[in-house]
Amino acid sequence: MGTALFADKVFARDACSMGMIWEAVADEKFVSHWKSRAAHLAAGPTLTYGHIKTAIHSSFTNSEVEQLDLEARLQGDCGRTRDFKEGVTAFLDKRTQKFEGR
Repeated sequence: MGTALFADKVFARDACSMGMIWEAVADEKFVSHWKSRAAHLAAGPTLTYGHIKTAIHSSFTNSEVEQLDLEARLQGDCGRTRDFKEGVTAFLDKRTQKFEGR
């Protein structure tokens, strides 16, 4: 409220600690940091990431019952993917998973 009313400058570190932003990265590390983040996401279970985004976006307009139904359906869908099977198998084999987005 104070920031909005008084138009005080908010530095990235402060914005992060206040919960206004999720993460702050130094300018000189910005490009390498986000390239690393992008590579991490690209190597992950991308179909599941899409379902996560759907669930989060839907939560703003769904009722509690609608949201729980949606999340149950999406989790079921994720549990039937090749990536889910690969994740479980990799865990049991104690190796790094290789997701395909399927």
